[in-house]
Amino acid sequence: MMLLLQSLRTMLLRTTLLRMRQRVVPLLLLWTVSLLLLAVAPAFAQSFDPEAEQEIVRLVNVERQSRGLATLIFDERLQQAARQHSSLMAATGEVEHQIGAELTLTPRLHGLRFDACGENIALNIDAERAHRALMNSPGHRANILDAQYNAIGIGVIRTTKGIYVTEDFAHTLLDISVDDAEDEIALGLNRLRRAAGKPILNRVPAPDLRRRACQMAASNKLNPGAGMALRNVNNAIAFTATDLRELPASLAGLQSRSASGISVGACYQTSASYQNPVFWFLVVTYF
Repeated sequence: MMLLLQSLRTMLLRTTLLRMRQRVVPLLLLWTVSLLLLAVAPAFAQSFDPEAEQEIVRLVNVERQSRGLATLIFDERLQQAARQHSSLMAATGEVEHQIGAELTLTPRLHGLRFDACGENIALNIDAERAHRALMNSPGHRANILDAQYNAIGIGVIRTTKGIYVTEDFAHTLLDISVDDAEDEIALGLNRLRRAAGKPILNRVPAPDLRRRACQMAASNKLNPGAGMALRNVNNAIAFTATDLRELPASLAGLQSRSASGISVGACYQTSASYQNPVFWFLVVTYF
Protein backbone atom coordinates (compact mmCIF):
# COMPACT_ATOMS: atom_id res chain seq x y z
CA MET A 1 0.00 0.00 0.00
CA MET A 2 2.82 2.34 0.88
CA LEU A 3 4.49 1.55 -2.40
CA LEU A 4 1.25 2.30 -4.25
CA LEU A 5 0.89 5.69 -2.51
CA GLN A 6 4.52 6.55 -3.26
CA SER A 7 4.03 5.61 -6.90
CA LEU A 8 0.92 7.81 -7.11
CA ARG A 9 2.80 10.78 -5.58
CA THR A 10 5.61 10.33 -8.12
CA MET A 11 3.15 10.27 -11.03
CA LEU A 12 1.35 13.36 -9.68
CA LEU A 13 4.64 15.22 -9.31
CA ARG A 14 5.67 14.35 -12.87
CA THR A 15 2.27 15.39 -14.15
CA THR A 16 2.50 18.69 -12.31
CA LEU A 17 6.00 19.32 -13.65
CA LEU A 18 4.86 18.44 -17.16
CA ARG A 19 1.91 20.80 -16.87
CA MET A 20 4.21 23.47 -15.53
CA ARG A 21 6.54 22.96 -18.47
CA GLN A 22 3.59 23.11 -20.86
CA ARG A 23 2.60 26.46 -19.35
CA VAL A 24 6.15 27.78 -19.44
CA VAL A 25 6.71 27.02 -23.13
CA PRO A 26 3.76 29.12 -24.37
CA LEU A 27 4.77 31.95 -22.03
CA LEU A 28 8.31 31.86 -23.35
CA LEU A 29 6.99 31.84 -26.91
CA LEU A 30 4.64 34.72 -26.16
CA TRP A 31 7.45 36.68 -24.52
CA THR A 32 9.71 36.08 -27.53
CA VAL A 33 7.00 37.18 -29.96
CA SER A 34 6.29 40.25 -27.84
CA LEU A 35 9.95 41.23 -27.87
CA LEU A 36 10.03 40.71 -31.64
CA LEU A 37 6.98 42.91 -32.12
CA LEU A 38 8.52 45.59 -29.95
CA ALA A 39 11.70 45.42 -32.00
CA VAL A 40 9.92 45.92 -35.30
CA ALA A 41 7.20 48.26 -34.04
CA PRO A 42 9.06 51.50 -34.92
CA ALA A 43 9.28 50.43 -38.55
CA PHE A 44 5.53 49.89 -38.75
CA ALA A 45 4.67 52.93 -36.61
CA GLN A 46 5.78 55.22 -39.44
CA SER A 47 3.91 55.64 -42.69
CA PHE A 48 3.46 58.25 -45.37
CA ASP A 49 0.23 60.21 -45.20
CA PRO A 50 -0.79 61.20 -48.76
CA GLU A 51 -4.03 62.81 -47.57
CA ALA A 52 -2.13 65.10 -45.21
CA GLU A 53 0.35 65.91 -47.99
CA GLN A 54 -2.46 66.88 -50.36
CA GLU A 55 -4.17 68.92 -47.66
CA ILE A 56 -1.02 70.93 -46.96
CA VAL A 57 -0.59 71.68 -50.66
CA ARG A 58 -4.20 72.88 -50.72
CA LEU A 59 -3.74 75.05 -47.61
CA VAL A 60 -0.55 76.60 -48.99
CA ASN A 61 -2.25 77.48 -52.28
CA VAL A 62 -5.28 78.93 -50.48
CA GLU A 63 -2.91 81.27 -48.63
CA ARG A 64 -1.22 82.29 -51.87
CA GLN A 65 -4.44 82.77 -53.83
CA SER A 66 -5.91 84.98 -51.10
CA ARG A 67 -2.94 87.31 -51.58
CA GLY A 68 -2.98 87.35 -55.38
CA LEU A 69 0.01 85.03 -55.73
CA ALA A 70 0.27 82.23 -58.27
CA THR A 71 -0.52 78.77 -56.94
CA LEU A 72 2.30 76.26 -56.66
CA ILE A 73 2.45 73.24 -58.94
CA PHE A 74 2.94 69.87 -57.27
CA ASP A 75 6.28 68.34 -58.28
CA GLU A 76 7.02 64.64 -57.69
CA ARG A 77 10.77 65.24 -57.48
CA LEU A 78 10.29 67.79 -54.73
CA GLN A 79 7.93 65.38 -52.97
CA GLN A 80 10.53 62.62 -53.14
CA ALA A 81 13.12 64.86 -51.50
CA ALA A 82 10.60 66.03 -48.90
CA ARG A 83 9.53 62.47 -48.06
CA GLN A 84 13.11 61.31 -47.66
CA HIS A 85 13.79 64.14 -45.23
CA SER A 86 10.60 63.54 -43.24
CA SER A 87 11.50 59.85 -43.00
CA LEU A 88 14.90 60.77 -41.60
CA MET A 89 13.34 63.15 -39.07
CA ALA A 90 10.91 60.47 -37.96
CA ALA A 91 13.65 57.85 -37.67
CA THR A 92 15.90 60.09 -35.56
CA GLY A 93 13.31 62.16 -33.76
CA GLU A 94 15.16 65.32 -34.86
CA VAL A 95 13.34 68.25 -36.44
CA GLU A 96 16.22 69.81 -38.33
CA HIS A 97 16.96 70.86 -41.90
CA GLN A 98 20.13 68.75 -41.98
CA ILE A 99 20.54 65.60 -39.92
CA GLY A 100 23.87 63.87 -39.47
CA ALA A 101 25.69 63.38 -42.75
CA GLU A 102 22.62 64.31 -44.80
CA LEU A 103 23.16 66.67 -47.73
CA THR A 104 21.83 70.21 -47.65
CA LEU A 105 18.68 70.98 -49.61
CA THR A 106 20.23 72.05 -52.91
CA PRO A 107 22.18 68.83 -53.61
CA ARG A 108 19.18 66.80 -52.37
CA LEU A 109 17.26 68.24 -55.33
CA HIS A 110 19.74 66.80 -57.83
CA GLY A 111 18.06 66.22 -61.18
CA LEU A 112 15.66 69.12 -60.81
CA ARG A 113 16.38 72.28 -62.80
CA PHE A 114 15.77 75.29 -60.57
CA ASP A 115 17.29 78.62 -59.60
CA ALA A 116 15.78 79.07 -56.13
CA CYS A 117 14.63 76.71 -53.38
CA GLY A 118 13.49 76.70 -49.77
CA GLU A 119 12.28 74.32 -47.07
CA ASN A 120 9.92 74.29 -44.10
CA ILE A 121 9.82 71.52 -41.49
CA ALA A 122 7.45 70.80 -38.62
CA LEU A 123 6.24 68.25 -36.09
CA ASN A 124 2.59 68.58 -35.16
CA ILE A 125 -0.69 66.73 -34.60
CA ASP A 126 -2.25 67.11 -38.03
CA ALA A 127 -1.95 68.96 -41.34
CA GLU A 128 -4.07 71.95 -40.36
CA ARG A 129 -2.21 72.57 -37.09
CA ALA A 130 1.16 72.13 -38.79
CA HIS A 131 0.19 74.64 -41.47
CA ARG A 132 -1.11 77.11 -38.92
CA ALA A 133 2.12 76.89 -36.91
CA LEU A 134 4.23 77.47 -40.01
CA MET A 135 2.14 80.47 -41.05
CA ASN A 136 2.63 81.96 -37.57
CA SER A 137 6.42 81.73 -37.98
CA PRO A 138 7.82 84.65 -40.04
CA GLY A 139 10.57 82.67 -41.77
CA HIS A 140 8.32 79.74 -42.68
CA ARG A 141 5.51 82.08 -43.72
CA ALA A 142 7.95 83.86 -46.06
CA ASN A 143 8.65 80.56 -47.86
CA ILE A 144 4.95 79.78 -48.24
CA LEU A 145 4.24 83.24 -49.68
CA ASP A 146 7.42 83.67 -51.72
CA ALA A 147 6.37 84.93 -55.14
CA GLN A 148 9.41 83.49 -56.91
CA TYR A 149 8.48 79.85 -56.18
CA ASN A 150 6.33 77.97 -58.67
CA ALA A 151 6.54 74.36 -57.42
CA ILE A 152 6.08 72.45 -54.17
CA GLY A 153 6.54 68.96 -52.79
CA ILE A 154 5.29 67.78 -49.40
CA GLY A 155 6.48 64.82 -47.36
CA VAL A 156 4.43 63.74 -44.33
CA ILE A 157 5.29 60.80 -42.09
CA ARG A 158 2.69 59.83 -39.48
CA THR A 159 4.04 58.37 -36.24
CA THR A 160 2.82 57.89 -32.69
CA LYS A 161 4.31 61.32 -31.90
CA GLY A 162 2.32 63.05 -34.63
CA ILE A 163 3.21 64.01 -38.19
CA TYR A 164 6.67 65.00 -39.38
CA VAL A 165 6.26 67.52 -42.19
CA THR A 166 8.71 68.70 -44.83
CA GLU A 167 7.70 71.35 -47.37
CA ASP A 168 10.15 71.78 -50.24
CA PHE A 169 9.72 74.80 -52.53
CA ALA A 170 11.50 75.70 -55.77
CA HIS A 171 11.41 77.93 -58.79
CA THR A 172 11.72 75.24 -61.41
CA LEU A 173 12.97 75.82 -64.93
CA LEU A 174 12.32 74.09 -68.21
CA ASP A 175 14.13 70.77 -68.38
CA ILE A 176 16.73 71.20 -71.07
CA SER A 177 19.93 69.34 -71.85
CA VAL A 178 23.31 70.98 -72.35
CA ASP A 179 23.10 70.15 -76.07
CA ASP A 180 19.69 71.82 -76.33
CA ALA A 181 20.91 74.83 -74.34
CA GLU A 182 23.78 75.35 -76.79
CA ASP A 183 21.36 75.04 -79.71
CA GLU A 184 18.98 77.56 -78.15
CA ILE A 185 21.71 80.19 -77.76
CA ALA A 186 22.88 79.77 -81.37
CA LEU A 187 19.30 79.91 -82.67
CA GLY A 188 18.54 82.94 -80.51
CA LEU A 189 21.51 84.86 -81.86
CA ASN A 190 20.58 84.00 -85.44
CA ARG A 191 17.03 85.23 -84.83
CA LEU A 192 18.48 88.55 -83.72
CA ARG A 193 20.74 88.71 -86.77
CA ARG A 194 17.89 87.92 -89.12
CA ALA A 195 15.81 90.68 -87.53
CA ALA A 196 18.74 93.08 -87.99
CA GLY A 197 19.08 92.12 -91.67
CA LYS A 198 22.39 90.31 -91.12
CA PRO A 199 23.29 86.87 -92.48
CA ILE A 200 22.81 83.97 -90.09
CA LEU A 201 25.89 82.20 -88.75
CA ASN A 202 26.66 78.56 -89.43
CA ARG A 203 27.42 76.34 -86.44
CA VAL A 204 31.06 75.32 -86.17
CA PRO A 205 31.81 72.20 -84.07
CA ALA A 206 34.07 73.04 -81.13
CA PRO A 207 33.86 70.24 -78.50
CA ASP A 208 36.62 71.79 -76.40
CA LEU A 209 34.50 74.89 -75.84
CA ARG A 210 32.23 72.98 -73.46
CA ARG A 211 35.21 71.91 -71.37
CA ARG A 212 36.33 75.53 -71.19
CA ALA A 213 32.87 76.57 -70.05
CA CYS A 214 33.07 74.01 -67.24
CA GLN A 215 36.46 75.40 -66.27
CA MET A 216 34.83 78.80 -65.83
CA ALA A 217 32.27 77.26 -63.50
CA ALA A 218 34.96 75.45 -61.54
CA SER A 219 36.93 78.67 -61.08
CA ASN A 220 33.73 80.67 -60.49
CA LYS A 221 34.85 83.28 -63.01
CA LEU A 222 33.69 84.26 -66.49
CA ASN A 223 36.59 84.12 -68.90
CA PRO A 224 35.98 85.23 -72.52
CA GLY A 225 39.72 84.85 -73.10
CA ALA A 226 39.27 81.09 -72.98
CA GLY A 227 37.25 81.41 -76.18
CA MET A 228 39.60 83.88 -77.84
CA ALA A 229 42.37 81.28 -77.51
CA LEU A 230 40.72 79.17 -80.24
CA ARG A 231 41.89 79.58 -83.84
CA ASN A 232 40.25 82.17 -86.15
CA VAL A 233 38.01 83.55 -83.40
CA ASN A 234 37.14 87.25 -83.72
CA ASN A 235 34.68 87.61 -80.80
CA ALA A 236 34.09 85.74 -77.56
CA ILE A 237 31.41 86.26 -74.93
CA ALA A 238 31.00 84.52 -71.58
CA PHE A 239 27.87 84.64 -69.43
CA THR A 240 25.64 82.65 -67.07
CA ALA A 241 21.92 82.05 -67.49
CA THR A 242 19.02 80.15 -65.99
CA ASP A 243 16.08 81.20 -68.19
CA LEU A 244 17.10 80.67 -71.81
CA ARG A 245 14.02 82.43 -73.10
CA GLU A 246 15.79 85.74 -72.43
CA LEU A 247 19.08 86.31 -74.22
CA PRO A 248 21.67 88.39 -72.35
CA ALA A 249 22.43 91.89 -73.58
CA SER A 250 26.05 90.91 -74.21
CA LEU A 251 24.93 88.33 -76.77
CA ALA A 252 22.78 90.91 -78.53
CA GLY A 253 25.99 92.79 -79.30
CA LEU A 254 26.89 90.08 -81.82
CA GLN A 255 23.77 90.56 -83.91
CA SER A 256 25.36 93.06 -86.26
CA ARG A 257 29.03 92.11 -86.12
CA SER A 258 30.75 90.57 -89.12
CA ALA A 259 31.38 86.86 -88.70
CA SER A 260 31.36 83.62 -90.67
CA GLY A 261 30.33 81.10 -88.03
CA ILE A 262 29.48 80.48 -84.38
CA SER A 263 30.35 77.94 -81.70
CA VAL A 264 28.67 77.56 -78.31
CA GLY A 265 29.94 75.72 -75.26
CA ALA A 266 27.75 75.24 -72.18
CA CYS A 267 28.15 73.72 -68.74
CA TYR A 268 25.37 73.28 -66.20
CA GLN A 269 27.00 73.50 -62.81
CA THR A 270 27.08 75.10 -59.37
CA SER A 271 29.91 77.32 -58.18
CA ALA A 272 30.97 79.39 -55.20
CA SER A 273 28.64 82.17 -56.38
CA TYR A 274 25.77 79.92 -57.47
CA GLN A 275 24.49 77.47 -54.89
CA ASN A 276 21.86 76.37 -57.40
CA PRO A 277 23.10 75.14 -60.80
CA VAL A 278 23.18 77.58 -63.71
CA PHE A 279 24.31 77.40 -67.31
CA TRP A 280 27.79 78.75 -67.95
CA PHE A 281 28.16 79.76 -71.60
CA LEU A 282 31.12 80.50 -73.80
CA VAL A 283 30.14 81.79 -77.27
CA VAL A 284 32.61 82.53 -80.05
CA THR A 285 32.32 83.79 -83.61
CA TYR A 286 34.86 83.38 -86.39
CA PHE A 287 36.46 85.58 -89.06
